[in-house]
Amino acid sequence: MENEFYTAFLESAEKAIAEGSAPRSFQLKNDPLPDSVCNGHTLDRFRSALSKSIENLDEELSRFEKMFSSKHNAVFWASDYNDVFESLKKLLKLHKIKSVRLPNINASTVFRELGIKYFLRDQKIELSDEGDMQFFVADMMFSDTGSLLLLNQTNKGLERLTNNKINVFFATIDCIVGNSDWAEVFQQLTSYNTGCGSQDMLVFRGSANCNNYLFIIDNQRTNLLQFKDLRQSLTCLNCGRCSDVCPVYQTIGDEPYNNVFAGPVANITLPYLETVESYRHVAYACTLCGRCEEVCPISLPVRDMIVDSRQVLLANDGVDKNDRRRLAAIRKFSSNRKKMNGYNLLKRHVLLKYLSSDYRKSHHLIPFSKETFNKSYKKFTENGKGFPEAGV
Repeated sequence: MENEFYTAFLESAEKAIAEGSAPRSFQLKNDPLPDSVCNGHTLDRFRSALSKSIENLDEELSRFEKMFSSKHNAVFWASDYNDVFESLKKLLKLHKIKSVRLPNINASTVFRELGIKYFLRDQKIELSDEGDMQFFVADMMFSDTGSLLLLNQTNKGLERLTNNKINVFFATIDCIVGNSDWAEVFQQLTSYNTGCGSQDMLVFRGSANCNNYLFIIDNQRTNLLQFKDLRQSLTCLNCGRCSDVCPVYQTIGDEPYNNVFAGPVANITLPYLETVESYRHVAYACTLCGRCEEVCPISLPVRDMIVDSRQVLLANDGVDKNDRRRLAAIRKFSSNRKKMNGYNLLKRHVLLKYLSSDYRKSHHLIPFSKETFNKSYKKFTENGKGFPEAGV
């Protein structure tokens, strides 16, 4: 997986550069955010609300469950998709379901993450616009009212919700905020950044006319909570703007990630959402250029989190043993002033020894200076010239 990732990256990068298409792909989108979002420090307060919810996740989820359940709704807690499927099988059997209405299946990351379409196929459940049961993804949960925010749903959708006998909702544990007043801000930010205009939305609190079931899914997200510097990655709105301007992502695309999640924030989260062995390399698929931070509507410090993730992986044996040995050897050599001031041939030999053959084939190595900085500085000062300024 690791070799495939870098091979695809190098081949695509070389092609993009050769065709002269790379710069156009990475232009920043500096369109202003809607005035209704920017006025009165709204964004700062919204960021603070999201961060507070993640920092107090247990409390917020418990409060939400209490409020949501008080309206005769049922909550299922699922540690992973196997838990979801086991409970779903029981629901399908209980209600003798033959068909399911599944709106926005391709647009939903949660549906794709769970592979819900394949589960229903295996259970021989038909997909129908008039299904016996409806599935929805809750884009946000509000713990103060126990309500669900559903985007891309019109008044007709609300009518179908309240009149349908059985509704099943899916939400991940990170999609929660403490105050339902943020519904419109969230809707405007996600609508604006996905470039689809203003998305219709509805806030659903339940209905006495139907059975409502909600699955709150972890699926490894709690792995990120143990790292204080990485937690805020869970506040990501999944708007996709960072991917639009990321030079690495625009070069390699989705395929090398082999996952529902891809792009700058996935570089932080994937090693913890999946396995370190399979995805530790994505933490290094970043040039730290900062373009993602310039367009992020909630100003996530993506660069800092990627650096922090690399440090966590290094400290917790998340780096291959051979790579650890190489890093240790380079660190030891670089910290030895006598060796660093030695022959260029030796320094080149050390560098080539610890660089992979793929890297050496695809990169032109810049030669070392013929003399050390100390010697250069001494020469200029002894001649009374002073050391030249940068750029001279």
